[in-house]
Amino acid sequence: MFKSITDPLVRVAEAIQTFIAEPELRMIHVTTSDPLRISALEHIAAAEHHQENLCPFVFLEAPTETTDDGWEIRSEELRADMEEIAELHEKAGEGVTVRAMPGEARAPSALGRFGLELRAALGCLGAPLAGLVVVLSPVWVLNAKQWMEDVAALVERPDLARVRWVIVDLDEPICAPIAEKLSKAALVVDARLDTGKVQRDVEAMFSAAASAPPGADGMRIAGMAGPDEAPPPHKVRTPPLTPQQARVIAEAREKVRAEAIEKGTPEALLRPEPMRELRGFVMGAAGAMIKGEASRAVAFMREAKALCRTAGLGKLAVMMGLVMGGFAMQAHAPDTAAAIFREARIEADAAELPALSAQAQLAVGSGLLAAGKAGEAALAFAEAGQLAAAQGERMFAIEAYRMAGQVLVSQRDFEHAAGAFWRAVQIASDGEPEEWRLSSGPEAARALGRIFREHGSGDRAEWLERVAVEMETMGESEADTPSMETNDACRDAI
Repeated sequence: MFKSITDPLVRVAEAIQTFIAEPELRMIHVTTSDPLRISALEHIAAAEHHQENLCPFVFLEAPTETTDDGWEIRSEELRADMEEIAELHEKAGEGVTVRAMPGEARAPSALGRFGLELRAALGCLGAPLAGLVVVLSPVWVLNAKQWMEDVAALVERPDLARVRWVIVDLDEPICAPIAEKLSKAALVVDARLDTGKVQRDVEAMFSAAASAPPGADGMRIAGMAGPDEAPPPHKVRTPPLTPQQARVIAEAREKVRAEAIEKGTPEALLRPEPMRELRGFVMGAAGAMIKGEASRAVAFMREAKALCRTAGLGKLAVMMGLVMGGFAMQAHAPDTAAAIFREARIEADAAELPALSAQAQLAVGSGLLAAGKAGEAALAFAEAGQLAAAQGERMFAIEAYRMAGQVLVSQRDFEHAAGAFWRAVQIASDGEPEEWRLSSGPEAARALGRIFREHGSGDRAEWLERVAVEMETMGESEADTPSMETNDACRDAI
């Protein structure tokens, strides 16, 4: 039987080290959760620098659509990666030669072309390089069956025997049958979040919180242990308040309430009954999600949103709408989710909440993308970027424009994709060094560089790679000072 690492405490890093140390392994199959995907790839990338490794790594993250399997994009990414590998070895001066890729391959299918390009890449490797490690980690897969069959076809090709594979699936082990067929030549890593016990604990907490009675203290409201009935009033041994004392206390409470309202706190938030009812809806929704009942969770959130509207809590109503749309996405109803997010956008505009408008618009794009409407999704992402940029929400704007570019690349609309990526780079360059490192600006710069390289603009691609490196490293020491400059040639080309 094939090797299996299923202990949730075993890290991906340990598996990739084993992969490097045992060259007879042809493949690692990693199944991880979306929140851990980037960390898993970082662990995999670190192994390329292991002293025993003789295979350059190429990372291919193009998504698979229902109408586009992504192999044409991966072919272009492979050629760009091979050019970078050749330059790195030349600069290192270690005597390792990586020859330039030949002219683009031609084949009846995009998958066939990728196989030919990969075979050509192997032929470009000089000693002592033994082969390539190809990391396939699509950011999303909309046709799981086709993806598994395509990967299996590549792994089984005899002319690609010098290729070693790292397949990263999200949530579902789509390519598990390939690992099973390879038997001892495959290493399997289950790096998903183990949430069983956590779910049970949280479910119990939500149940307790939802049933908290009026008058319960903060611990009970938070889901801690306590009685289901409000405690009886304690007998006081102090003398009763005089009318004057009672009046002073009442006036003080009214003053605090008035000041809170004056500072913008909606009056409904100061009344206990609406808040208790709202808490019940929210906790009910959370409990339903833990049980996998997404449709029921949507219904709870619809009630919560309606209550917020009635109480005049406009901002909170928009936020409830965003959560409700997220639950609809998890219920595999992307069209419904997109409609909910659109409604949240309209309400945020009416309430003059620009930051929430941008957030809702980005969510609209996600819903459209999940519904297979890539063209509309790209427009929605671009609009979200425009809204966020106008409000100075740079991190948000960068990610929105980067998503627009990614979707446009998947549609082979490289001209508009370049414009979206360039806008992300511009916004990132206007920010602080700390924002550069934390944003997806470097990813946008590299994506734009690949477009330029694929269209014969190597100098612009190299400049963008330097921009990406600068974004990732600027500000790490006090001596660093921003040195980003606008590249007129790139702007003119776009």
